Amino acid sequence: MRIAVFVENRNGVGLASEIMRAPGAETHSFHLVTADRDGDVAGWIEQEAAARFDGLKVHNLFQVDEALSGAEFLEEVGHRIHAFTDQERIDRLVFFNDQSQRGRRVAGELGGTLPLVLVQDGHLDFHFKKTDPGLRDQNWYYGSSSPAAVCVWGPATAHHLMFRSADSDAPVHITGALGHSDDPQLLRAARSTTHRHAKRPGEPLRIVVLDQPLSDQRKLSRNDHREALTELCAALTAFGEVEIKPHPSTLRGHLEWLQNLPDVTVLDESVLLEAETLDGYDLAITFFSTTYLQTLRAGTPLILFSPPALNIVFPTVNHPLLRNVGTVGELVDVAAELQRTGKFTPNAHGEPVEHFLTFHDDVPSRVLRRIEEAEVPVERAAPRWSAPEGGPRAHVPRAERALRAVEGRLNRPRSLAVLGLGFSYVTGVAIPVLTYTQALLAQSPVDIRYFDLGVYSRTEDVLADLEDAEVVLINSLAPFWRSPLANELTEALHALGRSVVLYAHETEYVMNFEGEQHALRHAEMLQVLPKMTVLCVSTAQADMFRQLGVSDPVVVYNTVPLDTHRARARQTPGERPRIVMVGSMQDRKGLDLFSRVAELAYAQGLPWRFAWIGHKTWRIGASTLLSDRVEWMGALSRDRVREELAASDVFFLSSVDDPMPLSVVEAVQQRLRTVTYHRVGSREVLEGASGYRSFAEYTPEAALDALRHVLDEEVSEEEYRDVEELFDISAFTARMTTALNLAGPDDMARTLPAGAPGQEPDDETSYAEGPFSAVLSRHAKYLAEDFTRHFAAGRQDEALRVGTEILRRRQPVDVLIGMAEIRASRGDTDEAFRLLSAAAIAGGERGRVWSEISRVAGNIGARGKAIRQIARKEAIRIDLANRSARLLKSE
Repeated sequence: MRIAVFVENRNGVGLASEIMRAPGAETHSFHLVTADRDGDVAGWIEQEAAARFDGLKVHNLFQVDEALSGAEFLEEVGHRIHAFTDQERIDRLVFFNDQSQRGRRVAGELGGTLPLVLVQDGHLDFHFKKTDPGLRDQNWYYGSSSPAAVCVWGPATAHHLMFRSADSDAPVHITGALGHSDDPQLLRAARSTTHRHAKRPGEPLRIVVLDQPLSDQRKLSRNDHREALTELCAALTAFGEVEIKPHPSTLRGHLEWLQNLPDVTVLDESVLLEAETLDGYDLAITFFSTTYLQTLRAGTPLILFSPPALNIVFPTVNHPLLRNVGTVGELVDVAAELQRTGKFTPNAHGEPVEHFLTFHDDVPSRVLRRIEEAEVPVERAAPRWSAPEGGPRAHVPRAERALRAVEGRLNRPRSLAVLGLGFSYVTGVAIPVLTYTQALLAQSPVDIRYFDLGVYSRTEDVLADLEDAEVVLINSLAPFWRSPLANELTEALHALGRSVVLYAHETEYVMNFEGEQHALRHAEMLQVLPKMTVLCVSTAQADMFRQLGVSDPVVVYNTVPLDTHRARARQTPGERPRIVMVGSMQDRKGLDLFSRVAELAYAQGLPWRFAWIGHKTWRIGASTLLSDRVEWMGALSRDRVREELAASDVFFLSSVDDPMPLSVVEAVQQRLRTVTYHRVGSREVLEGASGYRSFAEYTPEAALDALRHVLDEEVSEEEYRDVEELFDISAFTARMTTALNLAGPDDMARTLPAGAPGQEPDDETSYAEGPFSAVLSRHAKYLAEDFTRHFAAGRQDEALRVGTEILRRRQPVDVLIGMAEIRASRGDTDEAFRLLSAAAIAGGERGRVWSEISRVAGNIGARGKAIRQIARKEAIRIDLANRSARLLKSE
């Protein structure tokens, strides 16, 4: 097969090399082709090709400096790419952008005659503050040229192409990102919950601003772009050394302007900043860019800055190294916090990295397979004639018309809010819901948002953020015990008629423990439980909830993500069988039992090896045995856990109580013999399967006996596969979507997707995610300092923002008076008087307080005169009283 790859930049050459390294690619003939009249781009592409390939030439459709105008050049691109593909007898063409000036011509010329495969080469999942019927950013239309196949990075891009673009039937395939999705270093960084601190609190920061050609790309006017950079750099120089790295495609005029910025260092635009270089910075700042993948690899905090004039917004990603801000004031707050504490303030909410980047270890093979299978799209038939409104009915059977009328009344929810206390892959409680929402995003028009309940301090704030959510899914019971808001919030949502669903992971053991620790909240939770739909991971758990008053709990089980390492365990145990447990080190997980079984096996002369994978917790009793016969391995990455499972012979889940442990599902996927206690939920689905044993008595002797028997059994491939399919992502997604009554792929026929043809857009429709963060998770003692900084710099909006946050926690007089002064200057007299009244009754040095009230009231016109007179009298009275007190004391 002869495959042409149309490249427009260096990155395209790198992607082509990745595809050509896929297994089986050697059976195809690859041809690199570009279109450049000026010579610079073609020169860069040829240099990159020479470095990556051995003898593969780049064919430029144009001679350098051909006498063509811009319009003539673009017209010729289509003609010449057609001639090239005919001459070289090309069977497939791969390109990376169908909305660039050149890419549009290629797609338009070849789309009906040659299979075109579009491969995503950058981040596309941007939001927009405002959209209107006019032209949007080209990323909005990506994939709408009807290529034979589109290979995208992750479910968020698939969601955009299938449910927002003009072509809702785009043949979209989630392959992952070439060079990123198959990088173990990036996978570890994406799932990390920790990051390195700055050098030491108080030391100057080393900051890099990763500039982009926003004005050249017409995303900002030249003045707005330069004004944003000037203000940004001036604000950041107070915290340390600031360097600017221009984008390689930046025009000469902007590069010369950058040199005039004071107190900053401008780096060479042609040098790429890889992870190794970025590791030397304490903070990176950009507008919207794929560079976040490099900063994650480097472990460097990144601020994604969307100034007010910039319409395009990078999506809010929930990761400890990423933060979205909308103003210079917010950016300054984060930088100040990082310098004075050494800690970075990340996004409080947001979507996980894996919404945008699906991790696979065979991305090139997946892309190559789509290239090989691509066919020229069949031309769509013209729509059947239908009578105009009020005309004669088309010939549709009455029964079908009646069904359509009923279907037309259905309005399945299209927005889902997931509430929890953190969403990461470190603990098992978030893994099923993250895996589900990623699968849902890839095949359904449902809009999904995540909210960490732990960052809120008021129920009103949560309700405001959930205003547009039709279904609210609370992940686990933990928020009801650990957040003071969960019970009140659930009552409020129920009163508003919202659909509130609980996905429960807890067992009777946990219920009893948490009920003792949080008795009052636990009692309140029992009152609201019957008002929610409860989803369970096992039938035993459902029975427990029925006893608690839940009328109809739904058993959906759970699922685990598709990890890159899922090697099968060996079929026959070795001479020294290895027995492994995966779970946090705590009494509920059976630390004591596991240790005593290891000791008993040693005493009986059995050549068994025992290993425990998991971090140590504080929930370990003084009498709990931690045997030296066990290899305590600590916390490991998911890939390492998979490797250790494959290197073992038995998975021994020693937990006394676990509803449906994910670790058992992973052991089943790897065909590992498994032993659990009788009361663990896994027994429901594995009982009777060859290769699984349970023990009814929670004793070392009973557990040891179960281990003996299971080592003598062969794992049943058929029964294990049946269990694996029960927990398969697609099967779990179907169950969850049905239980939540959310819109699925089949519902697309009933209503148009957002932005589809035929839907009249509003004059001003917002696709942005609202506030970047509900509450700034910063230490309260620093907020007054931030308020003073903004107030002194004249950033009134920022001062009001921080001041509002302060007043949610306490009411310091200086902040009240400062905010009153800002409100007065803006003519908001009612709010100014309210703030002055609060200052009058707050604590503090009373004479100074009344003097300040008098000063501010003097700026509020006629209404302020009376207050000013009262305040001056109070200030004089207090001053005289203080003087009299000092005189009496001196006598």
